[in-house]
Amino acid sequence: MDIAVLGGGRSPEHDISLLSARMVMRHLDRQRFRVWPVFLDRDGGFWPQRKPLLASETWTPGDRSAALGPMRPGTALDWLLECARVEMVFPVLHGPFGEDGRLQGMLELYNVPFVGSGCLASALAMNKQRTRQVLQTAGVRLANAYVPEASLQQCDTEYEWARLQVAVGLPCFCKAECSGSSRGVARVSSRAEFEAFVAAARPTFERWFAESLVTGVEITVPVLGNCGEPLEPLPPVGIYPRFSDHFDERAKYEKGACDEIAPPRGWTTEQCREVQNIAMRCHRELGCDGMSRTDMIMGQDGPVVLEVNTIPGMTETSLLPKSAAAVGMSMAMLLSRLVDHAVARTKGAVAHSFPARSQPTPILRPTDLAAEHG
Repeated sequence: MDIAVLGGGRSPEHDISLLSARMVMRHLDRQRFRVWPVFLDRDGGFWPQRKPLLASETWTPGDRSAALGPMRPGTALDWLLECARVEMVFPVLHGPFGEDGRLQGMLELYNVPFVGSGCLASALAMNKQRTRQVLQTAGVRLANAYVPEASLQQCDTEYEWARLQVAVGLPCFCKAECSGSSRGVARVSSRAEFEAFVAAARPTFERWFAESLVTGVEITVPVLGNCGEPLEPLPPVGIYPRFSDHFDERAKYEKGACDEIAPPRGWTTEQCREVQNIAMRCHRELGCDGMSRTDMIMGQDGPVVLEVNTIPGMTETSLLPKSAAAVGMSMAMLLSRLVDHAVARTKGAVAHSFPARSQPTPILRPTDLAAEHG
């Protein structure tokens, strides 16, 4: 199977996406898959590689001599389908413009099979506030929140500072509505820290909210499988930062900065089953496919859900691969499982909307339209 792996993108998580994409390309089973790297630059250009990646090669996204581009997204997808004969897309994109449903919607319009959740589930899960609304309706326990009416651009810090203290107390966590990888998130204990959060988030993000601090052990629970089918929860991973009081960017990506243990220290089978059931419930309520990873805090009164990720990290330090490894599932096995779920989801559907590949239809270009209309 020819599979295109997409990495990079326009979001603040561009660099993390590239690390994840390189790991995916390194571990995809070359007995099953022929891998076509596609670099997405920060300006929205697509750079598909001219030739598939050899088993002995390591993808270098900065080496554009091996790539075509920059292309608009639709043009790049046309080339991948008609010239590279790609049969599956594996988006390894974190954050806006890759994980938030926009790319998934384009692939659905083309009827191209792809790994991960569809447009709606991706959009819901990427938007933390919309996720809260869905999960609250389903009765899932969440932290208390303050949701301002004004956007970040219109934020009156004096007014909002007074209101969030009453609503959620201090310290609290202020979060950009659509962000990930600890970008756009700050632990706030003072007005100066709140104003710093607003100043940092305002250029990139549109809206924000605040959540009360939940004391306890942070955990995450991956789930594999398609919505409407039997799901496979993986072991919960306990997260124990060494140098910070919460799971911040340093703890996530610096080797040795955090202990991540599956299952969490001292947990019973019953405790693991409880959070796995919650993670599967979140997966179903949002309509996720392929994979999800639900982050929680195990507090004194039980687990509290923080957020749901539809394209979890795939780096060397990422939590989904660690959870899979705890049950003997290698990275190659995990990736094959994800592709199998994508195949199962699209089984019986037309592979894509173009005619048979033995007789490809020439792609109509804007210059052709201009010539046709004089």
